[in-house]
Amino acid sequence: MQDSFRVKILAADKTFYDGEAYSLTVPAFDGSFQILAHHEPVVMALKEGIIRFTVTDEKGENTELRGVNGLGVVRVDKGLVTVLVDTIEAPDEIDRARAERAYKRALEQLRQDQSIQEYEMTKASLARAMLRLSESSKLSGTGE
Repeated sequence: MQDSFRVKILAADKTFYDGEAYSLTVPAFDGSFQILAHHEPVVMALKEGIIRFTVTDEKGENTELRGVNGLGVVRVDKGLVTVLVDTIEAPDEIDRARAERAYKRALEQLRQDQSIQEYEMTKASLARAMLRLSESSKLSGTGE
């Protein structure tokens, strides 16, 4: 049997997950980063992306859970992995119409004159909207 470790995934407004997992994959700025049990201590920044983690369901089978996340940080230390992100949503929580509006709004903002900080925030909003649309399409089976 695989070793498990404790995972806490926290957003500004909620606890997304708090429990045992067998693996955790997070979107780091230099690529996906997978964490398994007994991983050495590390702290790293996260970009917008998909957090994936494997847990055991009620039937005793391994299942993968996912969340579309915003910017954040992950900390691995002594059997506890803490993920802090500004936002995170499960694919079934995504409001597709709202994500489409956010996508269109971000595209329009990119056409405007902006400071560097505003530009980077708009890019992050656009990336998050695109991820949300992609994940909601997979869930609904539209495959866009």
